[in-house]
Amino acid sequence: MNKLLVLAVSAQLGLFPAPYGAAAGSRFEKSALEKQELAEKVVWFSHEPLMFSRRRGRMYEDQAQVYQHQHDPENVRLMAALGARYGRLHFYKGIGLETEMPEIRNSMRTAALMHQLGMKVSLYVGGTMFIETFYRETPEAVSWEQRDQYGRPVPYLVGTQTFRHFPCPNEPAYRSYIKKVLKVGIDSLKTDQFFFDNYFLRREPKSCRCPRCQEAFRAFLERRYPTREEVVRRFGYPSVDYIKVNEWDTFNRPEDVAEVDDPVLQEWVRFRCESLADQCREFYDYIKRIDPGISVGFNLKGLYSMNRIWYNAVYHPLFRGKCDFFCFDIDGMSQGLDPETGALVSEVRSYKIARRLGMSCSNGDPGLELAEQMAFNHQKYLEGFGYHSAGYNHYTERVFSPLAEFFRCYNDRYYTETDNLTDVAVLRTWPSMAYSVRATSVPTVLMEQVLIQYKVPFDIVFDCHLDDLGRYQAVVLPGQESLSQANLDRLLDFVRKGGTLVFTGNTADFNEWRERRRVNPLLSLLGGQRPVKITAGSLGKGTLVYIPGIEPALPVRQEGVWDFPSPQWVLPQNHEAVYLALAGHLPRGLTIDTGAPLTTLMEIYRREKSRETIVHFVNFDTQRRLEPFPVELKKVFPGGVKAVEFFSAEFDRPQSLEFSEEKGKVRFQVPSMGLYSMVVVSH
Repeated sequence: MNKLLVLAVSAQLGLFPAPYGAAAGSRFEKSALEKQELAEKVVWFSHEPLMFSRRRGRMYEDQAQVYQHQHDPENVRLMAALGARYGRLHFYKGIGLETEMPEIRNSMRTAALMHQLGMKVSLYVGGTMFIETFYRETPEAVSWEQRDQYGRPVPYLVGTQTFRHFPCPNEPAYRSYIKKVLKVGIDSLKTDQFFFDNYFLRREPKSCRCPRCQEAFRAFLERRYPTREEVVRRFGYPSVDYIKVNEWDTFNRPEDVAEVDDPVLQEWVRFRCESLADQCREFYDYIKRIDPGISVGFNLKGLYSMNRIWYNAVYHPLFRGKCDFFCFDIDGMSQGLDPETGALVSEVRSYKIARRLGMSCSNGDPGLELAEQMAFNHQKYLEGFGYHSAGYNHYTERVFSPLAEFFRCYNDRYYTETDNLTDVAVLRTWPSMAYSVRATSVPTVLMEQVLIQYKVPFDIVFDCHLDDLGRYQAVVLPGQESLSQANLDRLLDFVRKGGTLVFTGNTADFNEWRERRRVNPLLSLLGGQRPVKITAGSLGKGTLVYIPGIEPALPVRQEGVWDFPSPQWVLPQNHEAVYLALAGHLPRGLTIDTGAPLTTLMEIYRREKSRETIVHFVNFDTQRRLEPFPVELKKVFPGGVKAVEFFSAEFDRPQSLEFSEEKGKVRFQVPSMGLYSMVVVSH
């Protein structure tokens, strides 16, 4: 293959931007090119059974031959020869265990061979019921369906697939049936992983209001408000028996709801989230009791500028400790610089919540997605399974770009056993994000966008993290309008001990039930008035900083379920002032400061095992190589720095960088780079 073709292939696969290709020929490029030729002969596993493909339609005329080929032993051996260590097989789609068994047996044979070849097996478990087949073999399943306010079933939401109905998450019989399915996967396929898909709820007005849910909701309220006094305070009635969930009609439409002020509807929102999470937690616990080494993931998708609490009953913290990984799988946004607005669109938020909630993310298609995963993903380790990333990832396993080969080469050495270093936490409170259907998304996303593009080391945290704020110098509340007094007390204690609290706009105007406060408790500490410019004040050993507003650069326009569509994620008009207000009030200053442009992302890690500080850079401007830029990094480990090395898929080996040390900081310059690079500071 000639040099020009090597350059073209490398550029296409995300090693470096085509107009700025460096000299080709690194070992990662050569390995990628060799594997690409071999990979052309592979038919990668599909999680969809052939029966479903035929019933759904939209299939190729040779689908049956492709299906057979993916199970061919020679095809599986070819995957192993390429270095594949993982694959996801079709298992249970919801068509019915008996009806699907002939195809499940194909997966059994394939799984056995995969294990012989040292590969791990992931099994797909669907979350809908196929009424044409499943109800024939399990007639009682008709009574397991979700039912809307008119008693109608709730069908699947894509295309014309009305032959798929959602089960009620509060139906014990359905949970028992799925456990029977899981037992087959554990006993007969010896699975290493389960992946649950379509385990979410439809948005209003398609909430399940079946008798099971009505009774479960009443029990839910009784647990939350066990005394008469508590019920009266919350609802005005003496008993939860009086409560009836609202119904929707032409004049009372869910799409018109901007703020959830109705206390019953607020509780209904929480109940839906708890119901879904409780079902998934039960499956997780069942699997782990049998074999704690089996990895369990759910298609929770990530964190976007849409209110998935309101729309799909997904609140990620409820899965804390009960989910090993999740994937993104979302339409409506594409990573990169938006071609029309220039907005930098990333999945950084999703990666950040996964790390703090103890989960991993499954993603990594070629180019930016892979580079972003390398820089930000938490590789959760599970005894008996391994690390959830480079080797065991549904997406990365079939990518053979130079960058992917680089990742595989260095994964175990530099991408595992790390924890990110952070200066700042962005707090997303439950009532602010759940009860403001769309408005709170705007300041929250834009504040996070400032931190992302200015390369401020930060986490995204939730109410469950408020007793663990000691790792941060500052906590930011971007338009978090609803705060309980208990959480306010925790935050103010953090400030009095020396931390910085940055809050914006209408933060704390409401309590946790979205009841408006007569006096804003945070502004009262700054004199009581609502300042019209950025204002700072002292509290104990710490600092309060008020930013009147995060000013959108573009008019905010909702599009469908997108409260704040990704093309509008342009840095706010006052982005520099916002950044300076935060960075200028950090008690110990920024951990890292770089001269990289605002279109570059950065994440920084501490690797205690090897006494290394690892910094990742991702260039989102894929049409330009980055010019060399300076970095000033606080030393993370005591003692002198031994070496600073620059890693890139463009080079066979790391490049030593010149550096200097002064007053606890190390300074160096990152060379010109393409899409991605990594710098390792050794102590």
